Amino acid sequence: MRYWISAFALGASLGTAHAATLDQPQTKALAQEAYVFAYATVEHDKVLSAIAAKLPFNRLYSEPRLFGPQDNKVVSPNNDTFYSRALLDLSGEPVVLDVPAVEGRYYSFQLVDMRTDNLDYIGTRATGSQAGRYLIAGPDWQGPTPKGFSGVIRSPSRLVFLLGRTEVKGEADQKDAAKVMMGYVLQPLSSVMGGAAPDLAPLRLPAYQDTKQGPAQALFSTFNALAPLHEWTPSERAKLQRFAAIGLTPGAAFAPPADLSEAIAQGAEAGREQVRAASSKVSVEQQGWFRSPANVGKFGDDDLTRAAVAWRYIYANDPVEAVYPMALHDAQGETLDGTHAYRLHFPAGQLPPVNAFWSLTLYDSSSQLLAANPIQRYALGDRSPDLHYDADGGLTLILQPAAPTQQQGNWLPTPQGPFNLLLRLYLPKAGALDGSYQLPTIARIEP
Repeated sequence: MRYWISAFALGASLGTAHAATLDQPQTKALAQEAYVFAYATVEHDKVLSAIAAKLPFNRLYSEPRLFGPQDNKVVSPNNDTFYSRALLDLSGEPVVLDVPAVEGRYYSFQLVDMRTDNLDYIGTRATGSQAGRYLIAGPDWQGPTPKGFSGVIRSPSRLVFLLGRTEVKGEADQKDAAKVMMGYVLQPLSSVMGGAAPDLAPLRLPAYQDTKQGPAQALFSTFNALAPLHEWTPSERAKLQRFAAIGLTPGAAFAPPADLSEAIAQGAEAGREQVRAASSKVSVEQQGWFRSPANVGKFGDDDLTRAAVAWRYIYANDPVEAVYPMALHDAQGETLDGTHAYRLHFPAGQLPPVNAFWSLTLYDSSSQLLAANPIQRYALGDRSPDLHYDADGGLTLILQPAAPTQQQGNWLPTPQGPFNLLLRLYLPKAGALDGSYQLPTIARIEP
């Protein structure tokens, strides 16, 4: 396995950092920085390990149902699309994704590397509505591109998370949406070309440890196990070289220097708190809303935004694919809480500007999961069948725990306690991308 050899070589080169040069405050600061750097990769393992436990690598699983409160493996899932998913083991050979022609319906395949950066997309925006065949290759593959492919996507990671979304236009549309999913086909390149598959042992992923509970430094053990699956950039390698002094060494067991262990533990706790706090301030707040950071999906060296997004709504799309304004507060700056009632108002001419569709989804703030409610309604949007628009063409949505006496189609039930909202704009128009679109006001209504 070539990548294990390179991983051990990387670990050896990083071993040149010396813990003896660090005092306690420096150690704590370094561990805090390392935690922020490593967080997204380790939180990513929650989904990777859950899928790997049930599904073989390079097997596409398309699930023709909308997610609900019982789905707890991904924070802030959508309630708009059917999901397809697969873990692509690219360590031995590329894989091939075939898609059918998809007319009059939004779909996309998002490819996520081990750093939670998005690779190129396949779907309505990126590749069009026509049928296509796409080659997805890892960093070790050097073979020629076979003929007959619509495109080639290269990954710096040897393990890629493939996440497909297929639009559902309402209850009556679910059968047709499911038929589209049946046209997605994933297979190794050797199967497509009729050759022999490489004889490699399957990847083994570490068991996920809850990043939001327990000792924060447990994250470092998981990171060390995952790190060999990625080809790190020069700037990332420079960081890893410094982090080696506290025990972050790709492919090795996490073994912090005994005399620095307490400072490392404290630094990790400080790092977790930094990520948690940043997840509630992903951009400048405007009337209760935080717009999607401009670098979502392509974070570069912005480790804190990468970690904050992973904490709050991991697997966010690139902005050109979808933007996710998030509301934690009402227009007066007070925390959204189900003990109060709210009205969210879109003025006439100010409905979300999209080329696909939009939705407003509500989440329980304590878990970032969909909030259970008696009518099983978790989102409202332009495909909701019973919306009542204002006389002038505007739209007012009702957010409260009890059913309103009128316009129940505009009601989004709230939980008992704090909640937050995500306004998803799929294929946003220019105003949503450049910030000129005015987000709707969330007004608390007094009884």
